[in-house]
Amino acid sequence: MKDKKVPFLRTPYNYDVDKVSDETGLACLDPSLAQQNFKDETDINYIVRQFGLTGELPSQTISPQYGDFTGVLDYHSAVNAVLAAQDEFMELPAQMRARFDNDPAKLIDFLDNEENREEAIKLGLVAKMPISTSVETPVGEVKPAEAQ
Repeated sequence: MKDKKVPFLRTPYNYDVDKVSDETGLACLDPSLAQQNFKDETDINYIVRQFGLTGELPSQTISPQYGDFTGVLDYHSAVNAVLAAQDEFMELPAQMRARFDNDPAKLIDFLDNEENREEAIKLGLVAKMPISTSVETPVGEVKPAEAQ
């Protein structure tokens, strides 16, 4: 006669929860990366005790930054400019977008680099600079076209 394999049935009498927890649990044996010197600064009990003694909340160690931000647009205009740039990028052919990993920022970085100008002209991203054929004339002289 064949032995039938009976499934294990867990009961409170045949299952040791602590043993299984030790076998399958997570053991963090690495040294802690927490910096204990900030313990008082982050302990709410310490902060409340200091507030009770001094009447002041802890001050910020980072001071605000001031600068000339006159060229900065408002949020709405900035978001619209980003969306317009993304729309224009998406109008490029798929092969061109793939060359820049479908990332408009990479295209902008490419165009910002003056060394890439020739390649940008070949790709049709930048118009070729027209060669000026006009001749400069000193002040007071008459150009041949103006002379009659």
